[in-house]
Order: sequence, then C-alpha cells, then structure tokens
Amino acid sequence: MFDKNEKSSSLEIFLDEDFEGTMYGLPEESLGCKVGGKVVLNNTKAIQAKYLLFVFAGKIVVACGPPMSSSRPEYSEIKTIFRKERLFHDSATSNKKIPAGTHEYYFEFELPGYLPSSFKGSRGKIEYYCTAVLSRPIFRNDLIVKKIVNIKRCLMDETRAAQTHHTTFTEGILDEKIHYQISTPIMTFREGGLVQNELILKSDNIGTAIEAIEYGLKEHVHYHTTGEEATAVIANVNEERYPLGKRRIKIDPDSNDGDPIMINFRLCPWVNCDVNSELIDVIHKLSFTICVTEAVNLCSDNESVLSDATNRRSSRRISFGRNPNRRHSSRTMSLSNLSNIINSQRNTLVSKVERKRLHFEIPIIVTTKSIKPSQESLSDTLIDRPPSYAIASMVSPPPEYVDIGMPEFSTHENLETDYVVYDLL
Repeated sequence: MFDKNEKSSSLEIFLDEDFEGTMYGLPEESLGCKVGGKVVLNNTKAIQAKYLLFVFAGKIVVACGPPMSSSRPEYSEIKTIFRKERLFHDSATSNKKIPAGTHEYYFEFELPGYLPSSFKGSRGKIEYYCTAVLSRPIFRNDLIVKKIVNIKRCLMDETRAAQTHHTTFTEGILDEKIHYQISTPIMTFREGGLVQNELILKSDNIGTAIEAIEYGLKEHVHYHTTGEEATAVIANVNEERYPLGKRRIKIDPDSNDGDPIMINFRLCPWVNCDVNSELIDVIHKLSFTICVTEAVNLCSDNESVLSDATNRRSSRRISFGRNPNRRHSSRTMSLSNLSNIINSQRNTLVSKVERKRLHFEIPIIVTTKSIKPSQESLSDTLIDRPPSYAIASMVSPPPEYVDIGMPEFSTHENLETDYVVYDLL
C-alpha cells in the first residue's frame, strides 16, 4: 500500500553562487538584497503530487521565562517578520503526475532592507530559511527540504574603517581622582576587525596610584516579549557577556603619569553583530576597569577623638582628685600615655592602603564585512594576542593572529600583561 520507491525521488534547494545575503546601510536607508536560486526535483519515474510549494520565511523566537521554565508558552513569543511563497506545481490546474527526470524550478525574491541580521543566542534566535514541500497523496510520504539562509548587515566599507576620522574621543573623571581621555573607533568588523584604543590616565590626587587596567568587549543582549498574544505576558531578560574574555595590564608605578597607552585587539566571528529587532536587541561596549590604590589618612580624625578623650579624663581627675600633687602626677602620666597612643596610631593609619575599581564604558558598533576578509599587511599594524576563551569546549577558539615581535603597548616599557578569567555577568 505504501510507496516502496521513495528513495527514487529527491528534492534539493540551491541558492545562486553570487548570493551574499548582505544588507547595506541602516535599516531605514537600505535597498535590501535579492535572493534567488532553484529547487531541483529528481525522480526516476513519474510520481503523483498534489503540489510543489517553495517558501522563504524569517522568524524571531524568544523564551524569556524564569530558570528551568523557559519553555512555558506565556513567556515565549514567535513573530514572522517576512514570508514569500511560490507555487511551482498544483494538481488542480495541471497534471497530477510529474514525469520522470530532473526538474528545475527557479525562484527570486526581493528582501526588504529593514530585515534584522541573523542571530542565535541562549534565549532566542533570528532565523531565515527556505523550505520546499512536495505534497503527495495519502499513503505517500511528502518530500520536504529546508535550507538555512544567513542574512547580514554591513554598515561600513573597509576603506572607511581605515580612516582616522572614523573615531570618537571621550574624557571624564572617575571618583573625582582619575582623569581619563580615550580615543576609540566608532565601528568595527566582527570578521577580524582591529580595535585600536589610545588611553591617557592622570591621577589628580598625590596619594592615588594606578595599579592595573582591565578591558574587554562587552556584549549586551536584550530578549523581550510584546505580550500581544492572548496567553502571553510581557517579559524581559538581559544577558551580558565578554565573548573575547577580559585582559589585565599591570602598570609600572615608576612610569610617567599621563603617557598614552595603546590597547589593540581584534574581533572574531564569535562576536555577534549589533541587532535591532522587535524581540531581540544586541549592542556592544568597550569596558574598562581602572584598578587604583589610595593611601588613607585618618590621623586628623583620630587626633580629634583622642584629644576629646584626653580632655575628659583630665577634667575627671581634676574634679575628683583631693591631693594636688597626686592629681598633677596622674594628669601628667595620662597625657604622656595618650601622646604615645596618638603617635603609634598615626604611624599605623598612614600606612593603610585602600583599593578601588573604577569603571567606564564606551559604545562601539559591530558590523559585518561585505566580502570575504582580505589578507591584511601585518608589518605596520600592532597586533594583540587573542584573549582566552571561557568555555573552549563549546566553541572553537579564534584564529591565531601573527605575532610580529613588536611591542604591544607603545609607551610603558615595563607593562606586564596577563589574561583574566572570563565570567558571565
């Protein structure tokens, strides 16, 4: 009763070789792109078919439920952002049988420029796919094939990325003691884009010293539901991670205050592009932590406290003492002891050091290249070693970048660098 020759038929989807799936420019100004290809049906004998349908669709799926319950429907939402169909064969208007042979069905669609880039995260995804369905009569298995299509967005060409004016300058004061000035790129590529930062730090307090600098690329993902469905609720989940880890630079205490520090590192495709969609948003920031030590001087406060205590004890002995000589002797001994206490505590308190971690962040846009990355000349570029990865078993590490034997930081000769453990925030 069932078809014994199902393997004699096959269905495949082929996209055009020149298809890149790249949107150029911002969503409101992009012209979109064109996707084309063909569906190929191979059958060794004539087969009965009700219809052959091709669908190109894009969907956003999020699950914002509490831990261990992310599959609960009231915290989940699915939204179709694009859908196009093409009916290639319909038994109602054509023959019910498709003759034996190789049959090619061509398709072509214009994709609007507002579509967000493809994305896959821990609580949601933005996915585009092609599906071809050959529907067959009862007691016959349908033929279904699905192909994932990657959509990207390019906001900058490589020529513009190399221009010096494509940077931003930021300055500020941390804890009213550390003045910073930093020059960072506005935008970079996820495919090996070089992030060059020039940082200047100045201590406005004599007792405050800069001990180390920690830096990394922070990726912030915001999952949210709209609550438009009857059974859904409005929910939000924020995730922050450092996809390239974090790195620590130890500052030589004898170095000159205010000298520029060059911090250079490259991205790899494990970093997602910036995304702005109805249910998922992705942004990036350059995160810097300045580790400082500060000498704490509490002598003045302590002296005032001890002085009050001295006055109280002296008054008490003067009021209740009967022998003037004894009173004078006791007061002299008491003042001498308190003086020794003041001197000893002064020496102890001055030597105390307080450690602080001061933070600031600079926004940066991560986009994709329009073509396959070209081989860059590494002779004139400062290359930073790739940072360590948190969970090496889950993802492949970034490519090893060539070490050209040049100093990674141009000013401080005695800088020590090491990697810190990457942790999810």
